[in-house]
Amino acid sequence: MNIKSPKIKTHFGFEQIDSDLKSKKVREVFDSVVEGYDLMNDLMSFGAHRLWKRHAINLSGIKKGQSVLDVAGGTGDLSRLFHRRVGKEGTVLMTDINSAMLLEGRDKLIDAGIVSGIDYVQANAEALPFADNSFDCISIAFGLRNVTDKQK
Repeated sequence: MNIKSPKIKTHFGFEQIDSDLKSKKVREVFDSVVEGYDLMNDLMSFGAHRLWKRHAINLSGIKKGQSVLDVAGGTGDLSRLFHRRVGKEGTVLMTDINSAMLLEGRDKLIDAGIVSGIDYVQANAEALPFADNSFDCISIAFGLRNVTDKQK
């Protein structure tokens, strides 16, 4: 007897979809909004997301010379703030599953004059290619909402 196991569902906005489709749908959404992403966040949050990000950096306790992993770094807002905190002695590694967002973030940071101290890796938050305890601080911020299996 061949019994098919039921597909595991997950949330995507206000709908339930097959969990194996979520990363594809998330990628499609971010591919379509990459150029206006920062403006969209400002308008939707009335700029409050910028205050939250500064508050998160303050709560992180990160210091000069330390290393930070910014998962789902998007357009680089948190990476830039972490970079200021860790200084030239520290490092920030920004990851994003979406290559368009990662490139937009890299370009935005370079345009802001940050050409060293931040590295970029395209990576899935559910399968990060880094050894445990490699960073002093790990942040995922708003990207957590797009992760299918948060336990991973």
